[in-house]
Amino acid sequence: MIDFKVLSDYAATFTHSENDLLRQMEEKAAEIYIPIMQPSAMAFLQQLIRWRSARKILELGTAIGYSSIRMALAAGNDTTIVSVERDEAMIEEATQNIEALNLQERIQIVAGDATDDLSEVASAAPYDLILIDAAKVQYEHLFEKCSGLLADQGIIVTDNVFFHGLVCDIDAVQKKQLHRLVKKVDAFNHFLSEREDFDTIFLTVGDGMAVSTKRSCAEGER
Repeated sequence: MIDFKVLSDYAATFTHSENDLLRQMEEKAAEIYIPIMQPSAMAFLQQLIRWRSARKILELGTAIGYSSIRMALAAGNDTTIVSVERDEAMIEEATQNIEALNLQERIQIVAGDATDDLSEVASAAPYDLILIDAAKVQYEHLFEKCSGLLADQGIIVTDNVFFHGLVCDIDAVQKKQLHRLVKKVDAFNHFLSEREDFDTIFLTVGDGMAVSTKRSCAEGER
């Protein structure tokens, strides 16, 4: 049987970053393990933004600004991206990367914890698309908060929902803390599948991605 990571790496060979800075960011992230989206997942997210003509986007977890930049490039000039990050060093580096590409008018970084009620986030709602790429243990809580900020028939994308394939064999995970985290991710996946106000599909791109589309009011009344 083909290893999931090998297949994901194969898919990534067919994706290409838009500029040298993004390629440098990918190399740095791989070298010192900065959590950015895998290339194949990022490429799909960009296509999803184009398909849905998403112009107002919320991102939970800025890191070094990689996803924000690529989403802004896919969405176009009239984009508004609000990205939440609590790590000051990450915010500083992300700001430098965003300004290097003159995208500061499209991308606003909000300093704070994504689990908190942040006025800058609420004031920009509703969002066409929300990306959850923050602490996995908080996924369910973050989704609940996000759902109220989403436009009718908007989309919530959650990254890393397969957690390196560990969700398929939780009992084999020996370390207690890791086992607890994997169980949390698995529980979140079940939580998504059981929601009646969203339609969710799970995709085997990158490290697993859930795409949840908010049902319209008319659909919810059926």
